[in-house]
Amino acid sequence: MTIPAVDSIEMPEVLTIGVLALQGAFIEHIHYLQRLDIQGHRINAIAVRTKPELESCQALIIPGGESTTIQLVAAHTPGLLEALQAFVRDPKRPVWGTCAGMILMAESDGIGGGKVIKGREARGWGGIKGLKVWRNLYGTQLESFEIGLIIPGLSNPSKPFNLIFIRAPAVHSLTRPPGTWQDSSDSSNPTPVDSSNPTSVDSSNPSTSTETLCTLPIECQPPAPPSDSPLGAPNIDDLGKVMIRQGRKMVTSFHPELSGDVRIHEYWVKKCVLGRL
Repeated sequence: MTIPAVDSIEMPEVLTIGVLALQGAFIEHIHYLQRLDIQGHRINAIAVRTKPELESCQALIIPGGESTTIQLVAAHTPGLLEALQAFVRDPKRPVWGTCAGMILMAESDGIGGGKVIKGREARGWGGIKGLKVWRNLYGTQLESFEIGLIIPGLSNPSKPFNLIFIRAPAVHSLTRPPGTWQDSSDSSNPTPVDSSNPTSVDSSNPSTSTETLCTLPIECQPPAPPSDSPLGAPNIDDLGKVMIRQGRKMVTSFHPELSGDVRIHEYWVKKCVLGRL
């Protein structure tokens, strides 16, 4: 069985796609979006720093950076934090979170790890249902790494995509609603990952159907976080999942905007924004 298609939404010819520009690697995402050639549409990629700018967008990217800083700046911008949370939680709104953005896409109580400053605890915005993440589980800046993997679903699928990990978060656990799961990757295959054997999927509810699009080979996966944290015991089978789609929402723990390759941006626009593929 294949993953159910995202319901098509009538979109204007000019798509206004926002990139949250409070801190982090936002300009790179804007440049990548500007490079896309999407049949029937033109992309107007804008930096989002205010509530009115967010309200002008059909879709949103939350970039890498510092999740606590992004949240703090949003909270000090009139009406922005509440508008972002509502946008992210709306199943009809396409949203993609990369690295720090993935952290903010977690459930409200689904963020663990990292340095926690009292009064500045990060709270997830609930974009991916059932997602809990652990900050910086892949290590420090000095432990950054790259790996080329095949990601099924991208254009030119036989060409590996260069995944760049910089102080990256990892999936602590991902609660699977019954019958809403597909894994399109294969963590047991060391180089490169390329599998498409689906499991059970609930085709009646595309907005909550969850698909793992890329999993790291076992030798690149991070160590498990502690089991006695407020998040509870981690799910070891989820630790290596680095690209996940749930309906119109998507998260990546790595930085596609630094790869020189626009194919993941293209995939997100076609699949999550336009409901194609």
